[in-house]
Amino acid sequence: MHTSIQGKLTILLAVFCLFACRSTNYLASISPDKQTINSDIAADESITAMIQPYKVKLDAKMNQVIGQTAVDLTKKRPESTLGNFMADAIQRQAEKDLGEPIAFAIQNYGGIRIPQITKGDITRGKIYELMPFDNTVVILSLNKAEVTELVQHITSGGGWPVSSTIKIIQNDTGGLDITIREKPLADNQIYKVALPDYVANGGSDSKFLIGKPQQELSIYIRDVLIADVEEHTANEKVIESKIEGRMILKKN
Repeated sequence: MHTSIQGKLTILLAVFCLFACRSTNYLASISPDKQTINSDIAADESITAMIQPYKVKLDAKMNQVIGQTAVDLTKKRPESTLGNFMADAIQRQAEKDLGEPIAFAIQNYGGIRIPQITKGDITRGKIYELMPFDNTVVILSLNKAEVTELVQHITSGGGWPVSSTIKIIQNDTGGLDITIREKPLADNQIYKVALPDYVANGGSDSKFLIGKPQQELSIYIRDVLIADVEEHTANEKVIESKIEGRMILKKN
């Protein structure tokens, strides 16, 4: 009996030391060294050779022309040809995925990563430059007060892209006149809004949207834009985005 207890104590002591008696090493110092990367650094030929087959395939895919635009698509506030194209594409593809109309779509201004797509060919790679993030489309269900709060947030920073189904006009008193499909907001109406998941989950200072009923479509905005351009091409159409007065704000 005594031997058994002594054996157990020995095992417990060994386990304790395994975790508690080990020496601990601490970082004594850090010595940073700045390495400038520029054209003076020669390429590593072995790495270049290794990635070359993949680069050829990727370049072929990214350089593929998927459609054309009849105008320069330019990023500006409060409304722009690029923003209108993007918001309309999000709405069209969201409605197609849902199988029903939605109230409107938005795209946060900061999420647009290039200033312009010039008139002419649109390549797949250009859309990747425009929207490099893996943001997906989310549908939020909002009431009148929540839509108003969202629009106020959008306009307070100078404007974001919105689809053609919504019109926002700042009146003489500084208030906002909002119409959806040419009708004013209704007290008893729930509006389905398509937007990036980044915004729906609080990004771009949109924390007031956290917790709102949402439906994740699981489609990348980048793929939405590519699909929309390709559909134009399939229907023998080009992108013809224009300024329509979707958002009219008074200058400070």
